[in-house]
Amino acid sequence: MNNVDLMQAEECLIQMGDILIRNGTSLHWAKKLHSLASKKTMCADDFRQQVKGLYGGMGSLNDLVICDADGKMDRDLNVRFDELRSTLYNVV
Repeated sequence: MNNVDLMQAEECLIQMGDILIRNGTSLHWAKKLHSLASKKTMCADDFRQQVKGLYGGMGSLNDLVICDADGKMDRDLNVRFDELRSTLYNVV
């Protein structure tokens, strides 16, 4: 994992957290993503392991669906979030 990958991973984590905050969805996940983005200075292997750990099991990052205030799925935000989620996984 090089510096470009780390910067791209950090940017994905921040953007994903920002989407969740703006939407008011899963502030727990937003806080977790922002917190991990601030840890990019840790050992690359540890950072990679923590990011990949977000993706496994029930209630993981893969299960997150963004809905509007009426409980309806927000398609555009989900598409963008999924793009970021995939990019993050691929760079780490």
